[in-house]
Amino acid sequence: MVRYVMLAVLLFFLGIESVSAASRDPVVFTEELAPVHYTENGAIVGIATDIVRSIFKQVGLRPYILSYPWKRTYLNVLHTPGSFVYTINRTQDREKLFQWIGPILHKRTYLYRFASRNDIKVAAPDDLKNYTTVVILGYALTKKLKDMGLSPTRELIVTRNKQEQMRVFLKGRADLITGNEFTMARALAETGHCMDEVVPVLLMNEKGYYLAANKDTDPELVERLRLANAKIQQMGVVQQSIAHYMQPLQKIPHKPRHQTVTIRSSVNAHPGN
Repeated sequence: MVRYVMLAVLLFFLGIESVSAASRDPVVFTEELAPVHYTENGAIVGIATDIVRSIFKQVGLRPYILSYPWKRTYLNVLHTPGSFVYTINRTQDREKLFQWIGPILHKRTYLYRFASRNDIKVAAPDDLKNYTTVVILGYALTKKLKDMGLSPTRELIVTRNKQEQMRVFLKGRADLITGNEFTMARALAETGHCMDEVVPVLLMNEKGYYLAANKDTDPELVERLRLANAKIQQMGVVQQSIAHYMQPLQKIPHKPRHQTVTIRSSVNAHPGN
């Protein structure tokens, strides 16, 4: 069994290299995180996707974009020379693992609660130990919360993707949820809700999303892409893409204001869950 798994992985990477060599265009990995980057009608689209395509177009290249669950995407770019990944948070742990291009899209990441949950009081990071927060596997913010002392067996509920994370939150199984102004608005709209139903309680990150390159990627190409990004940031591409993907969310009919059925209101109230 192990032999077959190793062979499948080898063939997968050989396939990537052959595609890249044949097209002379770079392989770029991403994940499903609407509206930033996601698959629609068989094509990978989204705010950051538009930006990334524009950046590569500036240097005469067309990226070959592949979308996988985040953990696989992350491992793929680490082990594929010449490849890229977006969007990724730039952290101290990752600094030397990649060559960085960006930020390409500025955002503010918060912990949110439902507006109806006035019982949740978070004035400082230590207060998070009194509540449960639903997070996503492999994300930088998930690691940050763990480093702050929150445990996956107590204060954190770890999910595989944004859709699963939102389901947990809507069912009242978690007090808090991670997200930013783009991903939260889209996830809420897709379930018939809207941003006025949630309240940000703690700002966790406002450094922006990056495009990053495998550390063995041609440094000259990386520098050209950095210059291209600087140009793109001044051309209105970012603002146009945000408007294109975010304005339709305001037209989606919403359900009545969500009433949270709290299964687990706090860590202290339900020890061991």
